[in-house]
Amino acid sequence: MDDKKDQLKNFFNHLKLEYRLRELDPAQGEKPLDFGGHGINGSVNRDGRIIAINTYHPEHGYITLTSAPPFPEDKRYDPAAVRAYRKSLATQEGFGFEFTVPIIKREAYLIEDAIPYIVLTLENGVVARCLTVIQNPSLIQQIWDISDFDLIVNLTGKGWFMRCMYTQLTEGGTLPMPDVRVNTIQGGRHTLIESDSLDTSVITAFMQATVDEVGELTFSGTHNHNVGRIGVSFKQDLINADENYTPIDLALWRSMWQSYPLTNHPLDLAIRRALVYGLNCCVPLQNDDEAICILTDHMLLPLSWNRDAYYVARALLAWTGNEAETHKLVFGHLVWMFERAGRVDGTWGRSYLANGKVKDKGYQLDQQIFPLLELCDYIEKSGDHSAVERFKAHIQPVINVLMAHKHPQKWLFPTDETPGDDPIAYPYHLSSHILIWHTLNRLAELNLDLDIDFSAMATGVRDAIDANFIAEKDGVQIYAYAADGENGYHFYHDANDVPLVLAPVWGMCSADDAVWRATLDFAFSPANIGGFYDIALGSVHTPAPWALGDAQEWLVAKLLKDETRETQVIERLSKAMQWDGALPEAYSANDFSVISRHWFAWPNALLAWFILEYAL
Repeated sequence: MDDKKDQLKNFFNHLKLEYRLRELDPAQGEKPLDFGGHGINGSVNRDGRIIAINTYHPEHGYITLTSAPPFPEDKRYDPAAVRAYRKSLATQEGFGFEFTVPIIKREAYLIEDAIPYIVLTLENGVVARCLTVIQNPSLIQQIWDISDFDLIVNLTGKGWFMRCMYTQLTEGGTLPMPDVRVNTIQGGRHTLIESDSLDTSVITAFMQATVDEVGELTFSGTHNHNVGRIGVSFKQDLINADENYTPIDLALWRSMWQSYPLTNHPLDLAIRRALVYGLNCCVPLQNDDEAICILTDHMLLPLSWNRDAYYVARALLAWTGNEAETHKLVFGHLVWMFERAGRVDGTWGRSYLANGKVKDKGYQLDQQIFPLLELCDYIEKSGDHSAVERFKAHIQPVINVLMAHKHPQKWLFPTDETPGDDPIAYPYHLSSHILIWHTLNRLAELNLDLDIDFSAMATGVRDAIDANFIAEKDGVQIYAYAADGENGYHFYHDANDVPLVLAPVWGMCSADDAVWRATLDFAFSPANIGGFYDIALGSVHTPAPWALGDAQEWLVAKLLKDETRETQVIERLSKAMQWDGALPEAYSANDFSVISRHWFAWPNALLAWFILEYAL
C-alpha cells in the first residue's frame, strides 16, 4: 500500500514540476474537458466523471461509450429537440468516481493545454486528484490520487454503448440507428460490453457494469486503492498493458509547444485550443496506413465536411515548429478526401462519416473546391511536390464536374445550398466564386501537365464576379451574397462565408477597394438582415452572433489597420470562448453564454490560422 501511495504522489508531484499547468476559470463557462488523439477521444465533467469516450468504426463511422441516452429517432427533423439534446451533452453526470463526502471545492487545469487535470477538495479535507490520458492508442485511463487511502469511493453512473447520434439541425437524410442493446460479461477487474449490432466490444477496467433489457448500462462498485485508476479500452489485448504510470501524451504535448510563437497573445488559449482540438479530431482509418479523416467535432457531429476540415488543416499547416507531425496529418487527409471519400455522381457530398461514406448528399459548390485548395496549400507549406503526382489524376475529374454544372454562357457555377447547409435564394454564390478564382490561380502555379488552362479559367471567373455580383444597394455598389446571373441579387453576408474577407489576402482586390469596403461595411452592420445580430456577424442557420463572424472581423480589422476594432473583436472572443479556450458556434449577445455547439473545431481553427499567419 505504501509503495502504491508513494508512486501515485510522486507521479502527480512530477506533473507540477515537469509540465505546464493552466488553471481554468469556471466563470468563463464550465464545458466538459476534452482529451484524445490517435483516433480515440472523449470528455470528462468537472468532477472528473466520464461523459463519453469515442472511437472510429469501419462501418458506422464513430461509436461511443457515453452517459447520454440515445436521441429519439422520431425527433430527427425537430430542430428544437436537436438543440436541446446537443445542449444536454455539456451537462451530463457521467460515470466514474463518486465520493460519499460532499465536494466543496473544484479546480480544473489543462496540462500543456491538452490533458484534463482535476483537483477536488472534500468537506472532510481530503483532496482527490485526477488525470485523464491516453495510455496507448486504444486505451483511455484515469489516474487518481486520493490523500486518504482509506476513504470509500464508489463507482457509479449510467451509460450506453452505441453509434454516435449525428444530431443535425439541417438533417440531410437519417441513417438507421443500430440496435443499442448490449451484453456484459464480468471478468474480475474488467467488464466486457459487447454489441452485436456494432460487431464490436469495449472493456471497462476496474469498473463493473450491468445492463438492462433496453441497453442502459449501470456502473457500480467500490474503488480499489491498490489500483489508483480506471480505464476504457476498445481492444481487449491492451487493457492489461502499461501497468505503470507512463502516459504517452505528456512528453509528446510538451514537445509540440516548443516552437509555438504566440505565448503572450491575448487569445493564446483559443489558438492553442484550435491546434490541440484539431489534432484530436484527426482520425486514422482502421487498417489504413495513410488516410486521416478530420471531424468537425467529437461529441455533437463526429462527421466531416470538406469545408470545416480545410480550415482545421490550414491551422495545422500554419503551426510552425511541428511540420513533421502536421504535414503528415494533412497529407493523410488529402488521401482520405481524394482516394477514400465516396462521391455522388462525381461530386463530394455535403458531409461524411469518418470512414468516407457519404452522410448527406446535398451539392455545395465550395465543398468541391476546398480539397483542391488544401492540396495547393499542403504543397506550398511542405515542399512535397511528390503530392502533385500522387493526386494529379483526381484534379481533372473535379474540373470536369464543375464544367458540367457551368452556366452555358458565363463563368458561373451553381450550388444547391449555402456553406451553412441552408437553402440559397439564387443559384450563384459569391464567396464560392472567390474561392474558385483563388484555387484556379493556385493550381496554375503548380504547372500541372493537364489539358486545362487554369489561368484562363481564373480570368473568366474573376470577370464574372464583377459582372454578375456587383449591384447597387442603398445607393452604394457592393457585392451581392448570391445572384441569378440575370440581374437578380440577394444582399446578405454569413459567418460561414470566409472567402469574401480573404479577397485582399488572396489578391483579388486591395483592402482599399471601394466595392469590397462597402460590402464589408454592409456585412458588419444591422443592414445585413439575418446575418448581423446586435454586436457581431452571425447566420440565419443559428440566429445569434457567431465566433466565425468574429474571426472574420479580426482579419478585416487587421487588413484595415483598425486597432480599435481589433481590440473590440478580441474582447468579444475572450468572453465567448469557454474555460478551455473552445469557441462555440453561436453565443448570446447579452452574456456571451453558449447558444449553439459547445464543440466545434472550425471557429478556433479559422482564428488560429488568421492569427498565426497574419499577426506576427
